[in-house]
Amino acid sequence: MVSEPSGTLRLREVGSTDAENLYRWRMEPSARAMFRDAEELSLVSHRAFIASYFRCECTDHWFVIEVEGRPVGTIALHDFSADRTEAEWGRFVIAPEYRGQGWGRRALRLLLDYSRAIGVRRLRCEVLASNSTAASLYRSLGFADDGSYELGGRRFQRLVANL
Repeated sequence: MVSEPSGTLRLREVGSTDAENLYRWRMEPSARAMFRDAEELSLVSHRAFIASYFRCECTDHWFVIEVEGRPVGTIALHDFSADRTEAEWGRFVIAPEYRGQGWGRRALRLLLDYSRAIGVRRLRCEVLASNSTAASLYRSLGFADDGSYELGGRRFQRLVANL
């Protein structure tokens, strides 16, 4: 668990009981459209993905973002380098009813602090090039452009931050 000093917002590890919220947030149409894979996923496939997180060989750090005990979204670290000094962050979704309140920015700041604390020195992410709001947020927190690529007719921007 990682918390703000005020205790208002915290990142707690995903648990098996979070499956429904994770699915609902990820499959919400405006969120789903921002992911690399924007196709609708079956609940069975989603549950299998969550189950893979709990296997001992999984090195991801996956969190539910909570505000005063209420789950409002999710964020994760994954794809660590062999020496664990580099990772990608993603699976970032704020529930529609909680968007626009600054919870995403605050959660990402906590994730950056957590990443530093566990020894990550370089953090990567990708954002749909048309998602200027998210890209602006990431750049304001120290991420810089690191190229782009096209997938399925959509352009994604790669961003990196040295911690």
